[in-house]
Amino acid sequence: MCRRRKVLLTACLTICLILALVFTFGSFLSKAKNKELKVTYYKYYTNIEIQPGDTLWDLADEYLENYESKEDYINEVSQLNSIKDGKIISGQNLIMPYYSTEYKL
Repeated sequence: MCRRRKVLLTACLTICLILALVFTFGSFLSKAKNKELKVTYYKYYTNIEIQPGDTLWDLADEYLENYESKEDYINEVSQLNSIKDGKIISGQNLIMPYYSTEYKL
């Protein structure tokens, strides 16, 4: 009976050790994956001249990134440029926000 207890205890300790190693190794992998996925975006502004046929919706398609929606982007552009009716005209200059992973001075 004593030998059987020793074998059972050894088996339990071995299983616990294996589980501890699996969880420890898994947490290292998880941290490594999180570091790979983290990308930093920097917000910038550019000045553009409106061309014939341009609309805020078309421009949003070109500059839109990291915004919840196209409407959010157009609202920000409208506020930056004091646009009240959503209309823009050819030759007009607009400030357009955009995001980039590149850090610029």
